[in-house]
Amino acid sequence: MSDVNAISESVLGFPLRPVQEETATVAASGRDTLAVLPTGSGKSAIYQVAGLARGGLTVVVSPLVALQRDQLRSLTARDVAARMLNSSLRHAERVEALAAVRDGETDFVLLGPEQLANDETLGAISGSKRAVTLIAVDEAHLISQWGHDFRPDYLRLADVADSLGRPPVLALTATAAPPVQADITRRLRMTDPTVIVAGFDRPNLTLSARLTRPDRPEALALEDRTVEVMLAHETPALVYALTHAHCEDLAERLRRDSYKVAAYHAGVPAAERSRIQDAFFAGELDIVVATSAFGMGIDKPDIRTVVHAGVPGSLDEYYQEVGRAGRDGRPGVAVLVHDSRAMRIPRLLAARAKVPADTVTAVVDQLETARGKVKLADVAQAAGVSHAAAQRVAAELIERHFLTPSGHDEVTVSVPVPHSARAAVLASGDRRQTILASQIDTARHYAETTQCRRAELLAYFGEHFAAPCGNCDNDAAAAPPGPSWSPTTGDGTRVTHKYWGSGLLLARDDHELSVLFDSVGYRHLTPAVLSNGLLTID
Repeated sequence: MSDVNAISESVLGFPLRPVQEETATVAASGRDTLAVLPTGSGKSAIYQVAGLARGGLTVVVSPLVALQRDQLRSLTARDVAARMLNSSLRHAERVEALAAVRDGETDFVLLGPEQLANDETLGAISGSKRAVTLIAVDEAHLISQWGHDFRPDYLRLADVADSLGRPPVLALTATAAPPVQADITRRLRMTDPTVIVAGFDRPNLTLSARLTRPDRPEALALEDRTVEVMLAHETPALVYALTHAHCEDLAERLRRDSYKVAAYHAGVPAAERSRIQDAFFAGELDIVVATSAFGMGIDKPDIRTVVHAGVPGSLDEYYQEVGRAGRDGRPGVAVLVHDSRAMRIPRLLAARAKVPADTVTAVVDQLETARGKVKLADVAQAAGVSHAAAQRVAAELIERHFLTPSGHDEVTVSVPVPHSARAAVLASGDRRQTILASQIDTARHYAETTQCRRAELLAYFGEHFAAPCGNCDNDAAAAPPGPSWSPTTGDGTRVTHKYWGSGLLLARDDHELSVLFDSVGYRHLTPAVLSNGLLTID
């Protein structure tokens, strides 16, 4: 193992910051590692340096093609051999990339989690002339059921690591509250992992929320207030909207105010999305109005403002997105525009994430009589459900060890799938719905709080902050010396509720306790629950 700082200065052209050096050193030594670092901490530099220090082939799992493109550009610009494998490649490009991996001509291979089910991809990696010496999992919160955007494809990661001889795993994320951290290490089957958590605070970001006018129709109220906020703040800027239609409408309004702006969402063709991203990086756009499809891993250091036109589905999502402002260390602004009527949108999206009971039954019925390798496309057709629905049910069954993943869009049925599997999948879906609902309520609580907004946000992640911060709207509006509200962290304290069972105490003060329950998710409780016996400290 080489000195990671020397590698960084030689290859990347700069020394690592202390937390980067610590994480890269542990990973390079061969330890499984989870690093939870604020957005803008330079997580890609960590896996790049650790991978080069390990000396073999580093497999980097990233969730978005845009993110993989950014990482590939960063590596190749520094003359590091890297290849990308995803659905955006033309046939000839894919053939060339696979050959480079097999022949040991690349240090890094960047791929999406869906590629873990592709036999051709895994064959090239496992058969490479260079042994896999590190697996880096970027945006690792996506493997957790507690995260805001759980991806079933990530469930294959642990099995893939085993098939490759179990090289060390380096998981990186900016968004992981304590239960998410535990879930990540469990699902990746990490062995005695080192968990490194840096402070979540971004002191250069000003946090604020603005209410809409209730006398205006909801869509216009959100639009009016968002444009008003944007006119008062600097660009470059990101504006996050809740739906595709909101993106388009806001972009049009901002164009009328002479901004160079583009709408970015899943309904925009892939080539156009790439063009928008490149134009934003090049400074040719003032604003991108987007759904959450834009921004993950986007490393544009000079974004000055992030505006949310509506409360997102969780504070995990919100923290991830506001962290794109001020990465250069200069002041940035994060403004949340809140209209209580718009809360139905994240609730509707959460409801759509649940697989209907009749769909679960149809898929389980087909799998009950199946044996050996089964194609999920065939299961979907026989069950009369969508392919995506069959994949989601299969992911739940894999998680509960009723099935095992086996190649592209295939599962292996080693023992008969019992009819009771249906109840297990439905119960899991109900629990996840409860958790998602609690996350939405917690995000609304943040939008409507009159306390120090920074202390509220950090308390969600289990981090103590002594209010007031002096850099949020609530502190600015308070009479000197500002609010004295300063929640202390639970420091891993477990509690038991009379009806909700076990939970993790995240923060507490004289007015409120914030608890994450295993059964019902996030709850804000009054201290009276301790005196009346509803809640006990374990």
